[in-house]
Amino acid sequence: MSHDYEVPENMQINSQKKRQQMVLLEGSIHKLKVDFNTKINELKLRKKQIIGHVANLHERLHQINGELGTPETLVLPTIDEKAEVPQKFFDISDKEIDEYREVKKQREIEAANAKKGGKKNKQKEAEAKAAAEAEAAN
Repeated sequence: MSHDYEVPENMQINSQKKRQQMVLLEGSIHKLKVDFNTKINELKLRKKQIIGHVANLHERLHQINGELGTPETLVLPTIDEKAEVPQKFFDISDKEIDEYREVKKQREIEAANAKKGGKKNKQKEAEAKAAAEAEAAN
């Protein structure tokens, strides 16, 4: 607190030290993200393995129920692709592209027909207006 106190060199803060601190923090954030993604991928793989195991047990139970003559409806777990594999949303197949082209072509045809129909309606309105004016003049 005294007026003649100077902060030691190693405790002084400057832009270079802060920039280095930011780089280190960005590196640690990246590592955390990579670790998180790795853990999620491991959990997805484990879930697939568990579902496969449950499917095998489901088949075995179905066989046993068939031998015992007791029909039972068993629920087989599934993976919701939309929720658990969102990156597949960006996978586009040739079939989807062809469907889009067909829809686009249909829209263009409808727009052209509407444009032609609009011109015909305007002509009919103009003719009706002219006829009404001619009657009014007589």
